[in-house]
Amino acid sequence: MFCPKCGKETDASGQFCQWCGAPIDNVAPAPVVVAAPDPDEGPEIGIYAGLGRRFVAFIVDFILIVLFGIIAVAFFNQENGIMYLIYIVVDHAPISSLTETGAPIAAIGPIVAAVGILVVVVPWLYYAGFESSRGQATPGKVLMSLQVTDVEGNRITFARATLRFFGKFISTLIIFIGFLMIGLTKKRQGLHDKIAGCLVLLQD
Repeated sequence: MFCPKCGKETDASGQFCQWCGAPIDNVAPAPVVVAAPDPDEGPEIGIYAGLGRRFVAFIVDFILIVLFGIIAVAFFNQENGIMYLIYIVVDHAPISSLTETGAPIAAIGPIVAAVGILVVVVPWLYYAGFESSRGQATPGKVLMSLQVTDVEGNRITFARATLRFFGKFISTLIIFIGFLMIGLTKKRQGLHDKIAGCLVLLQD
């Protein structure tokens, strides 16, 4: 216990400071300040991959996803949806003129199916499948010697990889700030990495 008058440490069992004689019986002990844990603190798992390497991996993966997406669209006979979308966006054609019946729903259905395959289904299965596999990386990440793990450095499940993939939509919607976080956070985690509890590491 410290004396409130002279500030020296004194015997807590007495009623008066042994140095200056001031009463100390009603003095409360000094509060103990405990620092809040830093969410970025923790054991170092490995070398965290930076934004540059991950962007190059994304370009490689994007090219492959487009190729797989085209194959999937053709396999499910949804080419008309892509053509309708091109006519609307490029030629500004009215949607009622795209089909013989003139019914908008006849064109909207194929467009939604084709876009869903290209933008959601194929990318989801690609990323979640490869990142939860034994290799823990997409082909683009393999090329750049990257690996996706949980925060303890372990292989992630398909469910966690799925959460990470759909978290990228949030990172995109907030004007790509979620991706820029990769270059700003201690463990090089984007928002989608934090949502899923994942790390992207350089392989040894």
